[in-house]
Formats: sequence, structure tokens, C-alpha cells
Amino acid sequence: MKNPKSTKKPAKKATKPAKKAPQPVKKAPPAPEEIKTPQIEEEKKINILLYCTSDLILSGILKAIDVAPDMEIINIEKSTIESFIESIKDLRPHVILFANSEPLPNIREICKAIIEISDAKPKSKLLLLGNIPSHEEVVGLMNAGVRGYFDLNDPSDQLENAIRIINKGEIWLPRDKMSSIMDRIISVVGRDLKEKTLDQLTPTEFQVLRLIGKGKSNDEIAEALFISKNTVRSHIKSIYAKLNTHSRLQLALYAINSALF
Repeated sequence: MKNPKSTKKPAKKATKPAKKAPQPVKKAPPAPEEIKTPQIEEEKKINILLYCTSDLILSGILKAIDVAPDMEIINIEKSTIESFIESIKDLRPHVILFANSEPLPNIREICKAIIEISDAKPKSKLLLLGNIPSHEEVVGLMNAGVRGYFDLNDPSDQLENAIRIINKGEIWLPRDKMSSIMDRIISVVGRDLKEKTLDQLTPTEFQVLRLIGKGKSNDEIAEALFISKNTVRSHIKSIYAKLNTHSRLQLALYAINSALF
């Protein structure tokens, strides 16, 4: 006896799975990603303001930065310091490159003015480009607010690394001269603070100073000590007063010189 129904039903069931998972559903996700990606890249770019009066040096700087996808030069100043400072006020760049082909007698005053004017939050970071000066002059420039000094004799492909380093709030100095320069800076700071003792600091202030010496930001210090950023700033202000210091660099070097970690 034959049962025709039993042979037809399996055939219908075998054809149904092939109709599942339509293709258009898989193509939907890429659309929003294509729209968002350029916006994210733009937000990550480091905006750079450049001052350089030498066309020869300028062409080398532009060539070195042009290959960096995460950097954008928003303006180039070639005329006067006054117009350069006006550009800083108007554009508020992330990084300021100041290329001086000739030694300037008032370079420290210029750097102080630049730092004071770049009052955006976070402040613009200043990187000097030129022939590396004496160790004493480097110490003075760092105290004036300069975040780095790029030696024009160094390989040009290191410039983009220097820009990224100072944009993160760190310091850039010529690699082959770093040790001797830091020894000089530490000796200067140690001499200035030799009469100061850590006994003046509270336990929390001591921990804040120690973390500053490790290069931690205020946000990282607040997280490590479970306190607010405002409290961190208050502690740093108190440390400045007790140790008679005027910059974060001095505090960091004091922590290093005192072997706090």
C-alpha cells in the first residue's frame, strides 16, 4: 500500500530553509559606519599653528608633518611676533611650533607671552624648533612654559613624534642630549629647593607630589587617590606654596630628585 502524502511533505520542508536570512539585512550596518568614521578622524587631529620666517626651514617642517594623518596645520605665520600672537588668540591651537632660525635675545619673554595668551583649556603646548641652546637656557625655557625643544639637526621623521608627545602633556628634548639636560635641570631644582623638606606636606599632598613625579595628570591623580579634580588642584596649589615652586615641572623634578618612587 502506498501513501502519497508521506512522500510529498518532506519535499516541501526541504525547500523552506533556503528562503531564510535575506541578503539586504547584512548590508545595513556599514552605512552608519561610513558616515561616522570621517567625523571621528577629524576630532582626533592635532591642530597646529606654525611660526617660521625661513622658507627653507618651513618647507622641511611642512614635508615632515604632511605625512602625519592625525595632524593639521591651521595657520602659518611668517611676519611678526604680534601677528603670530593674534593668531594664537583667534585659533587656539593644540600645538604651537615656533621655529627660530636665529637666536632671539628675548626668547624667554616671548615664550611666557605665548603661554599666557594660549588660555584655552587645555592650554596650547609650545614646541621650539632650532639649534639646541645651552643647558641653562633649556632650563629657563622649560620654566617659561615650553614643553619641548626639537633640534633641527635631528631626523625630520622624529618631528611628528615630538608633536604627539607634547600634545599629550609630556616633554620632548633631543634624545642624545636628554640625560645631560635632565641632570642639569634636576641639579638646578635641587639647589633651589635644598632648604625645603617633605615634612611640610600632609600625607595626601605627599601622595599627590609622588604621582606628579610619575607624570600623572590631575584626572589620573584624582582617580588613584579617590578624590575630586578640584581637591587635586587645591593640594597642588598648597604644595606650590609650601615648597615655593611655580611650575608642575619643578614639582615633578623635585619628586624625582627626592627619590619618592
